[in-house]
Amino acid sequence: MKRFLLMTTCFAALGVTVVAQDDAEYHGWMKSVGATSGSLRKNLEAKNADAAAADAKKLQEIFGQVHTYWSDKKVDDAMKFAMNAGTGFGEIAGQAAAGKFEDASATLKTTSANCGGCHNAHREKSADGSWKIK
Repeated sequence: MKRFLLMTTCFAALGVTVVAQDDAEYHGWMKSVGATSGSLRKNLEAKNADAAAADAKKLQEIFGQVHTYWSDKKVDDAMKFAMNAGTGFGEIAGQAAAGKFEDASATLKTTSANCGGCHNAHREKSADGSWKIK
């Protein structure tokens, strides 16, 4: 009986650790999204095709990871937001590489709406001013 309780406690602790790790990774991705999105905007304004395309590709990859995160949690609307964002950033990468900076900027605006939709639905502000996942 003691062995069963010990094993159950260990598995529960492991599960909590894995969830905390996933959430920490997720927060890291979101911080990277903020910085990379800012860089993307600046590179589009400066008409720097290579750097803008690289930023957009990086964002596309991050949103692939974000999609997997929400898929594992079985949250359909968040999965769709992440998929749409990833697709949009892929389009931006192509537009920027082709020198279509106005098109890329317009696509960035519509793609960014996915971020806002997910944030409104799945994060909340804590009493200390930080954000947490709902």
